Amino acid sequence: MKKESLNDKITKYPILNEVRSSIHLKNLSDNSVKNYMNGIARFLEYIDYDNVSDITEDQFRVYLFYLHSTDMDKNTINANNSYIRFFFQGVLNKPINSYRVPRCKSTPKDIDFLFDHQIRSLLDTVHSDSRMDCIIKLALCCGLRINEIISLKVCDISTKDKNNMTVYIRESKRNRSRHVPLDNTVYRAIQHYAKEYHIKPGSDQYFFVFHHDSKPSIETVRRHFIHYRDLAHIPDSFTFHCLRHTYAVNFLRAGGELYDLKYRLGHSSLMSTSRYLHFSKNMMNHNISYIDSLMKDGDRSGN
Repeated sequence: MKKESLNDKITKYPILNEVRSSIHLKNLSDNSVKNYMNGIARFLEYIDYDNVSDITEDQFRVYLFYLHSTDMDKNTINANNSYIRFFFQGVLNKPINSYRVPRCKSTPKDIDFLFDHQIRSLLDTVHSDSRMDCIIKLALCCGLRINEIISLKVCDISTKDKNNMTVYIRESKRNRSRHVPLDNTVYRAIQHYAKEYHIKPGSDQYFFVFHHDSKPSIETVRRHFIHYRDLAHIPDSFTFHCLRHTYAVNFLRAGGELYDLKYRLGHSSLMSTSRYLHFSKNMMNHNISYIDSLMKDGDRSGN
């Protein structure tokens, strides 16, 4: 059976057009907008409504009971709770009683990150693929999100001043822009990829190309990452996002400042960044990680 697209859901539930307009006022990323709309569409499908004005808080409450009866984790249930709260208050203009549709107490998510031997194995495996090598190093050495990487344009990468190389993130979560420093390791990977794929400096084209010069999809990058992850014999529980976690843990482990990491990761709250402290402190007695050594080797090379 063909999976319904977001456009199919909008056709089925026209109220989603109003949802999309209201969400844009929140200035969320495209991915967050999709999450909101898909979450609200699932709720509408569950209650099988006939008239928008007939949607009630009781239906919201029953839906939450249903979510709790599934295998859905508590953090995802809370996310769906937020989507529907926004639907009631921001679209339907209906008040809700937070005591009747409460957010559930959730446990903090575990952070999966790569250990030194896994980093070494992954980089050795991907080395011959200049495109994925560059993509992985932007996540591993700069902490960029997958959507930030595929949204990079050639003109966003500044390497003229070797003492102040940066990458400009224009399509971040919640649309916050920032400049992230580049080290020589990533610089060499960028140069290698640009030379092999004949990337013209300073253009407004997307930097990473997979098909027809268009922006690559998240699914395409994930599929390529999984291929190299499996070749490196890294457990399949490790996702592309774990590269970002690895960067954060190693940044603090090497003595980096928490506030600096907050900016580099593009976090809006220091609380989001501080969760890495526990993992970095537990590893302080270990040898410095392979990726840190790699970065220092790059600095010594002068390239």
